[in-house]
Amino acid sequence: MDAKDLSGIRILMLAPCLGKFGGIETFCLTLIEDLVKREATVRLLRKRVDGFASDGSIERNEKEMRNSWATNEKTRFSSEYIDRGDSNIKDAIDLCDLVHLHNPMVEGVWWAKKRKIPCVMTIYNWRRKGLHPRLLAWRWAVTRADRRWYISEFVWDSWEKRRKKGSARLPVVSRMPKGEIPTSERRGFLFLGRWIPNKGIRVLLKAYKRLSPDPQKWPLVLVGDGPLRPKVERLVRECNVRGVEVPGFVSEEKRQIYTRQTKWMVTPPHTREDLGLTPLEARAAGVPCIVSTDGGVNETGGPHALRCIPGDVESLYECMRTAINMDESTYEEKCRQAKVELEKYVRPLDEYAEEYLALIGKNEA
Repeated sequence: MDAKDLSGIRILMLAPCLGKFGGIETFCLTLIEDLVKREATVRLLRKRVDGFASDGSIERNEKEMRNSWATNEKTRFSSEYIDRGDSNIKDAIDLCDLVHLHNPMVEGVWWAKKRKIPCVMTIYNWRRKGLHPRLLAWRWAVTRADRRWYISEFVWDSWEKRRKKGSARLPVVSRMPKGEIPTSERRGFLFLGRWIPNKGIRVLLKAYKRLSPDPQKWPLVLVGDGPLRPKVERLVRECNVRGVEVPGFVSEEKRQIYTRQTKWMVTPPHTREDLGLTPLEARAAGVPCIVSTDGGVNETGGPHALRCIPGDVESLYECMRTAINMDESTYEEKCRQAKVELEKYVRPLDEYAEEYLALIGKNEA
């Protein structure tokens, strides 16, 4: 069977879910779309985890994706929410040819092994240390998967200091922006992500306030939403930070437009970030990045990004000041360099289809 043809293959995906659209949801939908286009049938089970609270963003993004599909493609994908220990997990595994787990999902590994069905795993989070039963169960689940894909070298290092057979770094991807716009039509800085602690939003606002640039040429656009929104809006108001634009949560299409239109993507977390997807999206559009040297973000920013110390206002301010004072020819070179080695880091989705078929064929043999 050609690796581009998955007709007749039934794939079950099992992923933890907090009820809000984030990195795992982004990758799941991106991979699902590719698999459905290859004529696979995909069922996605979103497992509610502690702290689950739906804000509707998952449904909005899934609807946007479905609306771009042909009718026959829509029939090959289904999704639903489940709870821990739900019998639907076992029943769904009975009806599939391969299980793809997103993070260590113990039930998924257990039932896949019982049914002798190939089981692969994408691991998004760096390994926490300790002897808690849950941490030990996650470790067991990771070691039992037939294939393990770590989203960054940073995450991989935390789980496997010595690389094991069946493991690889294969970054999760989104629907990357296509095309670029002239540098003369770009403006300002863009932050894109969940508004939660340690993502660097407040550090960014303080650095931008001190910078006090021309708000027309150098606005700070904050795209996204989350529990910090009231505090961020209050900080902008009370500190009278001019130039901040807050479009909030936007569709995938508008997200890509904002990415192409910005001069610089700013991703300054101080939380041991597992990957950092937005720098990859920016680089795909030829947009250079300002990143902190935090976890996987240090990788995804690319070799020519401007780098700041995590959580350090002064360091981020210096990077943003460098960006504003950069002459046009140097900036254009940065834009060109942003794409350097991007294709080596973010590899084609074909690799998933190829691995699926190799495991299914091996299993049937």
